[in-house]
Amino acid sequence: KRGVMSHFDDAITTFQSIAGCDTEFARSFLESNDGNLEIAVQSFLSAGGQANGSGGGGMPGGGGVGPPTSPMAPLEESPLRAPLPQFSDKLIDADPARRMPQRPAQSAADHPLEAFRDFRREGSSSSAGEGASSAANPEVFGLAKKPKNLAEIYRAPVELCFMGTFDELCEAGRSGQRWLLVNIQSPTEFASQQLNADTWQDESLREVIKSGFLFWQQYFDSQHGATYVRYYLQNEPTFPHIGVIDPITGQLVKSWTGFKDAERLLDKLMDYADAPPRDVMAVDGDMQQGAQQG
Repeated sequence: KRGVMSHFDDAITTFQSIAGCDTEFARSFLESNDGNLEIAVQSFLSAGGQANGSGGGGMPGGGGVGPPTSPMAPLEESPLRAPLPQFSDKLIDADPARRMPQRPAQSAADHPLEAFRDFRREGSSSSAGEGASSAANPEVFGLAKKPKNLAEIYRAPVELCFMGTFDELCEAGRSGQRWLLVNIQSPTEFASQQLNADTWQDESLREVIKSGFLFWQQYFDSQHGATYVRYYLQNEPTFPHIGVIDPITGQLVKSWTGFKDAERLLDKLMDYADAPPRDVMAVDGDMQQGAQQG
């Protein structure tokens, strides 16, 4: 029995040196493992290698061994990150004028809202004249030339149009003794397209316009059209607008709004075509000069 106890005491001493615990803890741990030193050491190490109590061997840094660390012990807290700096900004500009793209004023030959027009073809036809257009699309004798698509049906009468500003139009009308026939259109009013497709394509009306008028067509929101609207159509203008203007006085002598068919417009324009505008002061001056010479 003494040999057995001596062997057990040696196991206690060895366990103490490994675990750094006191004698009572080593004895209790060995007894719970049937005195088997190898099993006791493996069990101790697998449990975390921590011993309760205090004793002779001690762990480095002190005499006693503290209580075992709980597996649920909280981890070391990481330092808090500094909050992001606050700032304010606009997702959408509150000023509609700055938010919406500005559309430049359009000329009579181009408008982004125009649905049926082929501006490239109109530009080439206006520069080449009607001869090039008729040569490219020859008419069959006895048959009227038919338009091929909507762009041709609603094309502007560019071959009739005076190309220039309103001041240049007035000057040309005074020197040529011709009335000014003005057509102000809106691209969103279908009546404007009807005028292009029907009224301004009538051959009889075109001959009257060529003989006694200067024809000027503009969009109401173009640079030249807006100037005309500001001077002549101040109070709630309605489009399309057709007006006859005396180039001598600048007076709007006759006007129509909306669609007007060629026959009705022709009757009215014939009266002006038969009596071209004249500068009364110049005529009186010529008469007085003739009387003096006589």
